[in-house]
Amino acid sequence: MHEYSAFPLEVNLTEPWVDAPVLDHASFNPYCNANPFAYFSRENNDIPVSVSNYWRHTEAVEGDSMDMRNYCLNSANLHCFKSKKLNESFVGVKGYVYLLAKDPNGCRFLQTKLEEGKEYIDLIYNGVLSHIIELSVHPFGNYLMQKIIQLCDGEQKRQIVAFLTQDPSILVRISLNIHGTRTVQKLVKTIKMKEEISFVVSALQFRFLQIAKDLNGNHVIQQCLQSFDEEDNKAIFDTSIAHCVETSTNRHGCCVIQKCIAYSTDEHREKLIDAICTHGLDLSQDAFGNYVVQYLLELKHSSALTKLAYQFEGSYVLLSMQKFSSNVIEKCLKVFTESEKAKIVFELLSVPQFEHMLQHPYSNYVIQAALKNSKGPLHKALVTAIKPHAANLHMNTYGKRIFRKALLRK
Repeated sequence: MHEYSAFPLEVNLTEPWVDAPVLDHASFNPYCNANPFAYFSRENNDIPVSVSNYWRHTEAVEGDSMDMRNYCLNSANLHCFKSKKLNESFVGVKGYVYLLAKDPNGCRFLQTKLEEGKEYIDLIYNGVLSHIIELSVHPFGNYLMQKIIQLCDGEQKRQIVAFLTQDPSILVRISLNIHGTRTVQKLVKTIKMKEEISFVVSALQFRFLQIAKDLNGNHVIQQCLQSFDEEDNKAIFDTSIAHCVETSTNRHGCCVIQKCIAYSTDEHREKLIDAICTHGLDLSQDAFGNYVVQYLLELKHSSALTKLAYQFEGSYVLLSMQKFSSNVIEKCLKVFTESEKAKIVFELLSVPQFEHMLQHPYSNYVIQAALKNSKGPLHKALVTAIKPHAANLHMNTYGKRIFRKALLRK
């Protein structure tokens, strides 16, 4: 069975942050004086204003000029900021957190600062608050957002949730993004308040089908199912039941439906299973829906087995000769009751083209499964029907597999 879940790994914070030589920075770099920005002070009459770039950068906080990036991300500056006290080191950096977050070195630097305590968390949080949406989907900024979400306090997390869910389309767009999905998954993992969970689930329900069927978005839904309790996920379960077929027949949606079955109980689970069984015949023939049916069969849910057997009866030959549904019938021969297995076998034996089924690229696997999972008179009847075709089967690519596995001598 396919498994499409692949949650992103945590960012590696073990590599060195900057490549700075060991120098006496107090004498080498004016940024490292006791007051790192005294060098650029307007009141310092010994330094011509034209020499100072500080004011130009300070007045252009909202811009993204190359000069400002160079100023913020210079390795020597980062080295100095790392080595100084809070109030000194962040006098200049706080205004540029947004820019640092979009640079690989700057982003790593900010993540290390987050580990150093509440004061740094607050400074960096305030620096990114108005840029949450952009940074959440940024190739580097998303890692900083994940770290902030992990370490921020309850009130800050509440603000992030409110910001991202005030318009449901915002959270949807982020969830569909290759980088944003990581940010949303981290948010889902860490929120605990019922109100916040409700806001997130409601926003995702707004475009459930689109998210569940998306390469990136489906992981967000699966994370909700894993992190929240059944009552919190009620909206997701209700929507998955209503759109069971469309979700199940999608490459990524079929994984979401399987997780919905796994994490639901009682009423939600019964309704979802019933919806799948109702469309079992069609789903079994679908490239992705067949995985959902196989998953349901593996659970050996008694009412599901009964309903699926009823759906398939009279169609076993057709299903056995199709690429996707033949896998489903193989599974049926493993988990059905002996009486239901007998119905499958006798339906296969009753067709005039039984020899063709033995040589067919798909149905030959069903015959093998029938031989393997039958016993007594049923197995004997199957062997008796196969033996007259032995000569032809030995010359057929698919038919000879039945003899190769010694299934006839069981």
